[in-house]
Amino acid sequence: MKLNKVFLPALVALIPAESFATELYGMGPLSSSTLLVNSETYLRYRHTDEKLVNFEDRNILDYVEQVERLNLSLTKDRLTIGAQLDQVGLFANRYILDGVLYHERDLYDSSISSPFPDALVMLEKIYLQQRYNNVSFTLGDGYVTFGRGAALNMVRNASIDIDTSLRGAQVAVSSGNMDFTVVSGVTNRQQINRLNINVDLDDDIPHMVTGAQVRHYALGPLQGGLHGVIARFGRSEDADLPGILRYEEELDAVIGGATLEAFGVAGMDLYLEGDLFRYQTQEIAGQEDPLLGKLLYASASLYPGPAVVLVEAKISSDTERINSFLGSDGWEISAPPTLEYERVITEDTSAAVNSNDIYGGRIRVDLPMADSTFLPYASVSAFRDRDIGGLHFNRSPETIAHPIVGTQWLPGERVLILNAGHRRDVRDDTVEGVDRLTHTDIEFATPAFGEEAIEIAVSMLHNQWGENPQGQEDFLTMQNAFVWKHGEKLDFLIYQDWSNNELIPSKGNLTEELYGALEVQYKPNTSSEFTAFYGAYMAGIRCSGGQCRTLPGFEGFQMTYTTQF
Repeated sequence: MKLNKVFLPALVALIPAESFATELYGMGPLSSSTLLVNSETYLRYRHTDEKLVNFEDRNILDYVEQVERLNLSLTKDRLTIGAQLDQVGLFANRYILDGVLYHERDLYDSSISSPFPDALVMLEKIYLQQRYNNVSFTLGDGYVTFGRGAALNMVRNASIDIDTSLRGAQVAVSSGNMDFTVVSGVTNRQQINRLNINVDLDDDIPHMVTGAQVRHYALGPLQGGLHGVIARFGRSEDADLPGILRYEEELDAVIGGATLEAFGVAGMDLYLEGDLFRYQTQEIAGQEDPLLGKLLYASASLYPGPAVVLVEAKISSDTERINSFLGSDGWEISAPPTLEYERVITEDTSAAVNSNDIYGGRIRVDLPMADSTFLPYASVSAFRDRDIGGLHFNRSPETIAHPIVGTQWLPGERVLILNAGHRRDVRDDTVEGVDRLTHTDIEFATPAFGEEAIEIAVSMLHNQWGENPQGQEDFLTMQNAFVWKHGEKLDFLIYQDWSNNELIPSKGNLTEELYGALEVQYKPNTSSEFTAFYGAYMAGIRCSGGQCRTLPGFEGFQMTYTTQF
């Protein structure tokens, strides 16, 4: 048997094309406009433990991935034209075995066409925005949030690789004490990933979303708002049909809600939001008749003496059905406040974040001391989770309690941040036992000598399962980082992850449970950064702004050049 690894020699341009703005002349109507260019470039050598069957133990299936994200913004007076162009290429992604050429992995499936088998270029976003004194119009890709995000939350969440814009039209009008927003279009999920692995990419099946919001800022001491959203989701059988056909089809969901805010009333800041979700189709309602979902969220901030007290409460029933239908798309149209400590979300606690029947609240007390250089706090959250489907491992409802204490200490140029907590999910059926999560995280930064400084970050969580049918083992996870900062431009980092969590879909590079990595960061100016990374980090659940996503682990070498948007 003869094997010949086909490696297409590629000189990938990793040129530091930092963000720049320049004035354009001689372009007729767009003369004297400003062009802003932002570039992100990623070059990764990905190592995989997978081996070629019946062949010698070599890393034949390793490959190189290169991703480029280019954003262009042309501005003249109050007119802005923008676009995002993404490109991905795979190298060392084929081999010849006994005279036959094989592709190791497919970059995209049959729903996407490209002249290159291992490369793809896509115009991901494009928009035009015209602003006047009290009115703005946006055509193309845009983002919109109503209230606290429960009814509609179309945002770019780059930290967890979510970018689903609404491609259509948006109008925002302000007049006196009121403003009005109306938006309509089809969703445009980003195809090429920055953090997730670019393999078997598929064409987006767009969904229709239309919504409107009106807010009034002078209802006595109050501010009030009303909003409404309608949606029709595409199905797999719609893959070859234009997204505009969603407008002709039966609605899947109708959402209506109201908000009420008050500032400085009896020494408090208050917020209240209520939303109703009406599911029209059997696929989402789970029954032939329409189903009603309900969400109520309230918060109050109080200021007794030097303390700051935040009280939050929510009741949610059948609101996650709308997100469950979009699960394969990897984003959520509705993202209400979770009241959770998002840094320690696990496979177990994510079930409460996405629960379809939960109520509870959280109280947090901050007590600034020593001229606000010492900021201790304590919080406790409590929930009643009656959902036993979806992501839940428990077979009976559970009562959740989660106290956390922490502090920020900011003496001069030093920083110390400490958080620690213990969570208990007590299941109604005592035979199922109790889920327990103990966690702590510490961040410390201090000058060393001269221009040198150090930063240390340590986090740990210990998860103890109740009695589950799957019989999972308790696990411990630790993530640590050490940073040596040389002046303002150069950082040296050491990372270490360790976990014996059997549900994590990755393996360490040092041992099966231990991950290690080195990184160098160079910042030639305030708008650009170059990094070189070697080693591995583990997969895991990452949460941001109420949205959670499982991001893959990585092993290999990566170089990036990024600029700020």
